[in-house]
Amino acid sequence: MFLVAVKGSIDITLDSINKITNNEKFKELRDELFRNIVSAIHFIADYEERIRATIEKEDADFFNAFLYVNNQIKHDINLEIFYYGVAGSAYPYFYPKRYGKPGLIWSNFTDRGRETARGKRSHYEKHLMDKDVAYTLERIKKIILNLKG
Repeated sequence: MFLVAVKGSIDITLDSINKITNNEKFKELRDELFRNIVSAIHFIADYEERIRATIEKEDADFFNAFLYVNNQIKHDINLEIFYYGVAGSAYPYFYPKRYGKPGLIWSNFTDRGRETARGKRSHYEKHLMDKDVAYTLERIKKIILNLKG
């Protein structure tokens, strides 16, 4: 049952990201996006705690990136964990470094992590920072479904 909640939380977040069509729509949806992403992160962290022993090293590092973000949010609920690339007006080009469909990117925020935490800044930098939020959520969803399966 908990797996359904985790998958549902990720799916809800992906659906809300897919509603972004332009800069104005992002501004309109920003609070909803933040709530959904934070909720998905919490579910992913809780799920990892339940199945920790069954996770392989490479997947564990990816989970640790989400654990790191979860811990950072606990220290600062208003932390800017993602940003939206501002769209250019000539053609679908988003700044910085994004072509095509609008989307969200994991932010480079101030590190407030502890050295003793399993989720470290290095995990975040490798697996999430400056990467597409939807893509990384899809990837963790696939890992979760494969663990169950």
